[in-house]
Amino acid sequence: MLPGYSANRPRIARREWRNVAWFALAVMTLTTLPYLVGWAAQRSDWRFGWFMFGLDDGNSYLAKMRQGAVDGWLFHIVYTSEPHDGAFLFTPYLAAGKVAALVAPPSSPAFVDAMLLVFHASRIAAGVLLIFVLYRFMATFLVRRSLRWLALTLVCLGGGLGWLLTLLGLGSWLGSLPVDLYLPEGYTFYLLYGLPHLSLARAALLGGLLLAFRALACDSLRQWIGWSALAGLCWLVMGLCVPFYIAVLYAILGVWGLAALLRARRFPVRLFGRCVVAAAIPAPLLLYNVIVFATNPVLGAWSAQNVLPSPHPLHYLFGYGLLAVLALPAIRWAWRRGQHSAAHLLLIAWVLAGPALAYLPINVQRRFLEGIFVPLCILAAFGLRLWWIVDVARRYRRRLRVSWRLAMLIVLLLALPTNALLLLSGTLAAQSPNPTNRLFHRPVEMAALDYLNVNAPADSIVLTDFDTGNYLPARTSLRVVIGHGPETIRLDEKREQVRRFFDGEMSAEEQQALLRMYNVRYIIFPAGHSGPPSPYYAQVWGEGGYFVYEVNRAAVG
Repeated sequence: MLPGYSANRPRIARREWRNVAWFALAVMTLTTLPYLVGWAAQRSDWRFGWFMFGLDDGNSYLAKMRQGAVDGWLFHIVYTSEPHDGAFLFTPYLAAGKVAALVAPPSSPAFVDAMLLVFHASRIAAGVLLIFVLYRFMATFLVRRSLRWLALTLVCLGGGLGWLLTLLGLGSWLGSLPVDLYLPEGYTFYLLYGLPHLSLARAALLGGLLLAFRALACDSLRQWIGWSALAGLCWLVMGLCVPFYIAVLYAILGVWGLAALLRARRFPVRLFGRCVVAAAIPAPLLLYNVIVFATNPVLGAWSAQNVLPSPHPLHYLFGYGLLAVLALPAIRWAWRRGQHSAAHLLLIAWVLAGPALAYLPINVQRRFLEGIFVPLCILAAFGLRLWWIVDVARRYRRRLRVSWRLAMLIVLLLALPTNALLLLSGTLAAQSPNPTNRLFHRPVEMAALDYLNVNAPADSIVLTDFDTGNYLPARTSLRVVIGHGPETIRLDEKREQVRRFFDGEMSAEEQQALLRMYNVRYIIFPAGHSGPPSPYYAQVWGEGGYFVYEVNRAAVG
């Protein structure tokens, strides 16, 4: 076992925590400003949807909240027409839906506003929690307050050099966007900007690691089991947010154990025992998910369609290269500290294992980078200090403080622009409601969906175009034929069928077969398209270019 396992209990003054609170408030206010701009830009003919990115996923979160309000604790995919059994998934959103139902009933249009209120309150609360956990995690390794604040700023607001690729006109270089423009697992800003379940998951992941550090410092069986159990409960919360992260956790713990083995040149019994106890607590949840996705054909098809490959390795070079260079001298520091503190070995193992984890032969490769930005920024902050001592301090002894501040400023000026661009572009988009801007919805579309929510039987299947189909389950307790990438089974095939139906390219027999195949109960024709006379459906609502038809089930067969 490694000698001298450190308790890693840093001294953090009360004033520091107050400053962290002000920082968290400032960051969450910053990420909220574009939403407020969108709210202020609403007009009588446009309503802001309260999502700034990942609109398809954002609406799906509301759909899951609605399920929680009306259907209990089992999740069903509402973006596909295939019948299937429910599963214990997306628990945080199901729970949030139950909270929203305390504000307004799901049958009311006000329920959508209640869900959005709960969603953004959760986003802010989870973001603040994550920032506090991040600071405590960083304080474990960084004694100097300036380093803690540099690392915290980098983790919360920093990115890679994607802004440089964008300015050079290489936004689609090597077939993909820069990673810091679309990879929430690999950074933190996106989590704070609009992904509360991922903020909570990362806070639980890091909180569990902090508790594991405490368990390592205890010799008493009763004490270390208690701390390990608390770590396991944190990781269970993480798994309830994102079940796949339990597998990511096991990979992190595995490389940590390997680093400890190499450092001590003997099996790390102490580390192994404490981590096994903690890791065993979320294990049943992971096993449950494996069984569910293996035995439920629809959920299995959804999982197979959820392909998240890693981009070309050069994109990771631009995404993490700057911080990796800064971190180089800190790797030796952490390795030497690892003789007395197993926690420092985690930093090295986590970062060095990143390239291998990002290209594992699975369909969600890049999700294995969850949280890696945190140890990388810690090492980069300390590494910058080491670079500065070697290359600057010796030459300019009389201006140490000025040169150190300048060094930190330069790093921040290189790391922050990507997310500044995201905020700026989001703010500009939120100022411009128009027919091509999906941040906004037409009130007449909302009225059509509200009509169905009140008059259509729950779980009825609606045939409509993709965009309306994506929003419909957020505003009604109904299902759609198409409306979400991974969650619509066989999307490409169905999208082509839906296009042909609405473009009038299907014969009467083909229309009948389509409506029967997907058990369609209602049809919403896209704006500007009214349905032709048909024995298979009749108009029940129409206003402002939107038309709702009810299918004649007897005629369809």
